[in-house]
Amino acid sequence: MATLTLIGEPFPDCEAAAHAEGARELTRAVAETAPRGCSARLLVASDRPAPAFENARASTERLPLNATMLPVLWRTGVTARPLDGEMVHAITPLVALRARGEDDGSQSSVMVPHALGWLAPEAMGAATARQYRAFVKRAVKHADVVLTPTHATASALQERFGTDIVVQVLPLAAPPSFLPAGDSADRRTALGLPARYLVTTAVPGEAGRLEWLLQTLASDPSLPPLVVLVGSMPAEHAVEQTHETGGGDSGRGGAAPAPAAAAASQPAPQPDHADQAADSVAAAIPDALRGRVRIVRPRELADIGAVLSGATLLALPQPLIGTGYDVLGALSAGVPVLHGGCAAVAELALDAGVAAADAQSFAAELVRLCADGPERDRLGVLAQDRSRSFTWAGTAMSLWELHANI
Repeated sequence: MATLTLIGEPFPDCEAAAHAEGARELTRAVAETAPRGCSARLLVASDRPAPAFENARASTERLPLNATMLPVLWRTGVTARPLDGEMVHAITPLVALRARGEDDGSQSSVMVPHALGWLAPEAMGAATARQYRAFVKRAVKHADVVLTPTHATASALQERFGTDIVVQVLPLAAPPSFLPAGDSADRRTALGLPARYLVTTAVPGEAGRLEWLLQTLASDPSLPPLVVLVGSMPAEHAVEQTHETGGGDSGRGGAAPAPAAAAASQPAPQPDHADQAADSVAAAIPDALRGRVRIVRPRELADIGAVLSGATLLALPQPLIGTGYDVLGALSAGVPVLHGGCAAVAELALDAGVAAADAQSFAAELVRLCADGPERDRLGVLAQDRSRSFTWAGTAMSLWELHANI
């Protein structure tokens, strides 16, 4: 029986929690869409909860390592040997890969979710961006198939590594927590959000262009308050920088090194990038706007879905985004998207998005959309229509077809 193994431990950046939930949903969908005689298996670290699947064709297996050790150990090809002969898919570049001189039946497909690591490293933090680039380079070198969720990211990948590399586009879907839920209104109340507001994930500087929104708010007191959503990883999910290794029920992923060697190779603890982003956002807010701008650091992933689903508009002035889960969540909630010309956002939103490539036009469109309820309603219908193009079942079926053609 053929089994498609999915890596449940994502690359440790601010989207890690969203990717982990996405990997679980993709595992369910892979099992549900599996051809006859095939199954799905999710690999998780020894210190992570092991999800239970109702479908008998989906299973979970623990790696013999803690999540913090995987970025260290999976930098080399030695730790990829336990996956020899298997079909493996990783939803981020964090996966053990090695050069293969023979056809041993192994297959690997690796998703590169965004290009921030080299186009806007400051958006990830220098150390995280450097590590991300290293894993993307390994994926380009060793994976059978390199995937991206958008054509925009595929183009950025080819611009960096050469147009001769083959990149396939495999659209993702919103993690369930990014979707409207029955308790969304209660969550918004607990977060202290007003009945009407704009939401953004922008940060100060050219990589985020938060200033475009702040200047527009300052010039028009009639605009709704602004909610700045900082980070897609709840604080309690942030991976602690430790040097421990863990036990497990499987030998997959390679043996752990001696503690001293592991400690020597482990990167030094880094300040939490989302906290740094929150501090930079707070410092950029003028005193006159402090009552109209609220910074939200999600306590749980479901807080993100609650914030997105209650917004009047998702405003993204930044030239680049991450995976785009926030866009997919907004579309599912029927929330229109105003963006600053980012190719990935334009590709995801299509007719549900409005583009404005400079600060002046962005301000004009923001004022227009906030004042024009019928236009927002029209865009909201288009947003929900567009959201139906992104499902985990569709992603899973494409993934099975992809591996069948390797």
